[in-house]
Amino acid sequence: MNDNAFYQCKHFLEQRMQELPDNTELVKAYIALIEQKTKFDIAYFSQTSEVQRNWNDNQTKMNATWYENNTKVVTKQMEIEGK
Repeated sequence: MNDNAFYQCKHFLEQRMQELPDNTELVKAYIALIEQKTKFDIAYFSQTSEVQRNWNDNQTKMNATWYENNTKVVTKQMEIEGK
C-alpha cells in the first residue's frame, strides 16, 4: 500500500470515528489498516535493504574483477615492452 492510499484511508476512518464514536467496527478497521501498513512497510524496507546489499556486493565483485584484469593487462604490456 502506497503512502498516499494509506493516508487517505486513515483520514477517512478518523473522520468517521469522530462522527460515530460508538461504532467499534470503525476502530477495528482502523487497527487493521495500521497493522497492514506496518507489515507492508517492514516487507518493503527489508526488500530494499536486501536489494541494496546485493547491489553493494555486485559492485565490490565488479571492482575486484576490474582491478584484477587491469593488473593483468598492465603486466602483459610491461612484458611486451620489456622484450
